[in-house]
Amino acid sequence: MLNFLRKAILLCAVIFPFFGLAQYSGLRTLRVAHADTIQLDSLSIYPNSFEIICGETTFSSENYELDYAKSQLLLREKCDDSLQITFRVLPFDLSSPVYARDTSVIYSQEKGMRERFMITSNQANADIFGGAGLNKQGSISRGVSFGNNQDLGVNSTLNLELSGQIAPNLKLLASVSDDNLPIQADGNTNKLQEFDQVFIQVYNDQLKLIAGDFWLYKPKGYFLTYKKRAQGLTINYNWSPQKGKVWKTQASGALSRGKFQRQIIQGVEGNQGPYRLRGAQNEPFIIVLAGTEKVFIDGKQLERGQSFDYVIDYNTAEVTFTARNQITKDSRIVIEFQYSDQNYARSLFQSSTSYKTDRFEFWINGYSEQDARNQTLQQELTTSQKQLLSNIGDTLSLARASSIDSVGYFENQNLYKMVSIAGYDSVLVYSVNPDSAFYRATFQQVGQGNGDYVFSNYNALGKVFKWVEPIAGVSQGDYAPSRTIITPKQRQMVTSGIALKITDRLKFETELAYSKFDQNTFSRLDSKDDQSFGALSRLTGDIPLSRDSVPDWLLRTTVEIEARDRNFSPIEQYRSVEFDRDWNTRNKGYEGNQLASKLGANFMNRNYGNINIQGQQFLIGTDYSGFRGFTNGKWKQKGFSATWDGSYLSSATTELNEFVRHRADISQSLGWFKIGFKDDHELNRFTTDILQPASYQFFDYQFYIANSDSIKNNYRIFYRERIDDRSDSTQLQRAAKARSIGAEVNFTQWKNQSLNVVTSYRELVVTNSDLINSTPENTVLGRIDYQLKAFKSAVTLNTFYEVGSGLELKREFLYIKVNDGQGVYTWIDYNGDGIKDLNEFEIAQFADQASYIRVFTPSNEYVKTYSNELNQSLYIRPDRVWARKKGVLKTISRFSNQTRVRIRRKTNVFNGNAAFNPFFSDISDTSLISTTSNLRNTLYFNRTSSVFGAQYIYQDISSKTLLASGFDSRSLKSHEFSVRWNIKKQFTLETKSSVGSKTSAADYTSGRDYNLSFYTIEPSFIYQPSTTFRITLDGRLAKKTNAPVFGGEVANVQEVGSTFKYNQAEKGSLLGGIKTVIIEYDGDVNSALGFEMLEALRPGVNYTWNLGYQRSISRNLQLSIQYNGRKSEGNRVIHSGGMEVRAFF
Repeated sequence: MLNFLRKAILLCAVIFPFFGLAQYSGLRTLRVAHADTIQLDSLSIYPNSFEIICGETTFSSENYELDYAKSQLLLREKCDDSLQITFRVLPFDLSSPVYARDTSVIYSQEKGMRERFMITSNQANADIFGGAGLNKQGSISRGVSFGNNQDLGVNSTLNLELSGQIAPNLKLLASVSDDNLPIQADGNTNKLQEFDQVFIQVYNDQLKLIAGDFWLYKPKGYFLTYKKRAQGLTINYNWSPQKGKVWKTQASGALSRGKFQRQIIQGVEGNQGPYRLRGAQNEPFIIVLAGTEKVFIDGKQLERGQSFDYVIDYNTAEVTFTARNQITKDSRIVIEFQYSDQNYARSLFQSSTSYKTDRFEFWINGYSEQDARNQTLQQELTTSQKQLLSNIGDTLSLARASSIDSVGYFENQNLYKMVSIAGYDSVLVYSVNPDSAFYRATFQQVGQGNGDYVFSNYNALGKVFKWVEPIAGVSQGDYAPSRTIITPKQRQMVTSGIALKITDRLKFETELAYSKFDQNTFSRLDSKDDQSFGALSRLTGDIPLSRDSVPDWLLRTTVEIEARDRNFSPIEQYRSVEFDRDWNTRNKGYEGNQLASKLGANFMNRNYGNINIQGQQFLIGTDYSGFRGFTNGKWKQKGFSATWDGSYLSSATTELNEFVRHRADISQSLGWFKIGFKDDHELNRFTTDILQPASYQFFDYQFYIANSDSIKNNYRIFYRERIDDRSDSTQLQRAAKARSIGAEVNFTQWKNQSLNVVTSYRELVVTNSDLINSTPENTVLGRIDYQLKAFKSAVTLNTFYEVGSGLELKREFLYIKVNDGQGVYTWIDYNGDGIKDLNEFEIAQFADQASYIRVFTPSNEYVKTYSNELNQSLYIRPDRVWARKKGVLKTISRFSNQTRVRIRRKTNVFNGNAAFNPFFSDISDTSLISTTSNLRNTLYFNRTSSVFGAQYIYQDISSKTLLASGFDSRSLKSHEFSVRWNIKKQFTLETKSSVGSKTSAADYTSGRDYNLSFYTIEPSFIYQPSTTFRITLDGRLAKKTNAPVFGGEVANVQEVGSTFKYNQAEKGSLLGGIKTVIIEYDGDVNSALGFEMLEALRPGVNYTWNLGYQRSISRNLQLSIQYNGRKSEGNRVIHSGGMEVRAFF
């Protein structure tokens, strides 16, 4: 027992300080500048997890060589942007030697027998966590970086995973890291990986204790509903004092990681998205917590994933729908989600206890979530602002304050000076003068005529605003230096209920609920409406309609009544997603106590289906009274199938309302196929003395042919029409008509191939534009996913093609200063004015220059686009079928070819070529809004030969990005031929030549337009006498010429150098290199073109050198030292280096 306690105390001491830090699950995400060889990690890489993105383009495997065991990356192609590298690591280093016996303890015959039995200490490798049953993996590292051109930098990492037995009846599972990268799973897959879960879990069959990150789910009951991500402590304990009696209890105390929001969106004709999500107080830019969203269309919950219904970008809070769900003007979209709210530290307390026997069940639940009003995070409150909040009660619109802050001068942020202009005091004017630029402000869009500032321009640090003089005392701007103060809030709920099985066929349930919602905990004003109560009772009885022991027919009757006070505030929505629409109360603002009741009879047949009939009533104080008849059911018999629901609502408010609706899907199987009819009809009339404008009617119906249930391959073809009527104050008149045709195919049962197709065409005709706010629109959606493996996989083809329409976000970007050596970009003050302009940032070629990162920020501006996407790969390997042939076929088998195409295009023109052809139009076409295109073809000869091999690569890469201030486009086209010849075992000759062109264009700034043509020749000679040593002599000749229309500059590059590597198994490695680079250049050195031509060096003679040393100090300890240097004509020598020590668990 004492041994166990020691282990537990040591474990907690090591792990608990890292509860608040981010997650480790083997995932690594790096952002680095281009280099020939990059050491990615000390652990081996999981092969199928590796991805490199250059800017916005994914690198194909031909662009690099990856040693998965050693985690070393060799880049064959140069990336002109930053490299984002994502991969997972294995819990061990595959390049390390593995042995069953330590050879150091093998004794020679000359050693005496006495030494063989000598007792030795093994303290050096003692396990700090102890216990043979505990599995552990991970590492901890500490490092420094330094140089004469950068500040001293310190970095550290901790990655640790533990699992296994820690006591005879107790297990442990833990995941801990100090990786602070805000990594969230991509929202384009059906299943999410929990990248940011940090926790320690101790558990057995009865107990589960979690400290760290965890999920909280809905407990037993009706009113209390939630799905929360939390960070703290939770405990679950179950026990059974007697057979058939079970107690379950849970208690949690934590920091709440998210805030709940429910957003209703009306679809836009022909717009698949993205649709922007906003916060509960209309915050425009939020981050959605991964996996917390629920997305509904017309009351039906959708599935996340590119192959399913929608994808979501959690970081920009944008939802885009796939071709499986065509979005129209009639689509009713409801999205429930949690988002990160960092205004206050928010605590959460939860408890639930339940007791269950065969005939009785009892539960009690408590939930409390509150902001710590004296612990602000992203907003700072002064004493006067706190006093303001205490005086406004629940009138949150008054919670506004000035955002002007006197911070003094510092670099890397837009600052202002305060002056008086035309008799107006305290006017902010943008300034970079250290003597007066003392003020920082955030500007809020307040509407035209409500502010005194307007947007002026962008620079590298963000937006700049300028003051405009009022005219006759009337403001002329639309921005103000102000901010909305978010008030601290508190939500609480307590529920308790019982379920009693009176007889085998009669069950009674009841629940009571208490809720509290304080919208402003700073103020005691308006607190009388904070607390409220609710109650529910339900009686369910089953009546057999035959005397059989298992009756074919059963009648289930239900009586239910729900009551709640007018101020009742649930934690999350507990009613059905379209409850308010079913009763015509959405956005009506009715107030009063609510009473909902229903009486139902459900006739159920155990062979064919059920028929359900209900009578319902809903009252809201004196504002609303509604009565509703409802029926739904399903029936399936002898190939006939039907599902339906229908209702009739009669309600009275200040107007009379009749709401009739029904939906049905009826089909009949006819052998290998079935025919069907599906419809959706609503008639909603609001009348006073006239027919109100909100009145409408639509009839949406379709005929379809589909496969029968006995056919494994699925298909469906349909024709669909929708007719919309609107009120002209006297009657309903025809307003619009839409026709659709489409098909869905899913053939997965074919041998060696599969096909998935979704396509639809919709035509909207507006017959009366005075009655409906829509414009005629033709919409095409389609997706094809085809996979083929033929001729023993000699031919492998994967094709994904998709067309659609939606919106493209105008993006803004800014540059943020980080520690030297930890960024991607460098700032070069080309014009010498001290202002960080957008055209003055370049990809850093050397680590000591990498001091900035580029961050894209979303805007509120979108552009209507028509999009298409093509992802295709074709791999031809004749050796799979002809490797053993002779003659011509044998020669052909030495060749192989790999083609990869990835294109995403968005254009604002809808015609055949622009909308559907991914290869159509040039990047300079003004109708092209955005594109990322990567075409690469590689022809190999003798790819697997150890003696001689050659390859030809054609590459065409282009991108165009829509920015808030214009466009940014780049392209690269190249032809490359390389040969490899192993002259002898120790000698290898390699040569590579390439020719191509490279362009850059930007209309948001000047000085970044060029069109370069280039050619290079790169020979290298390798001598490797053994597996421990290798030396390489290499050179490079290159010429770069700018097009005459852009200046005609020319650069000639001559390079010669040598690299070596010495490796000693189990001990370490030493590598280094030196290069001499001579550059002749006739253009402006201090420009973006000059930076590109000179490769971050200077005209004349340049020297670069590097040295790296890695040493395994012991089995679990590794030392790494790196040093880099360079010298250019007229410049001082630049030294930079780093040291890191890494310990492995």
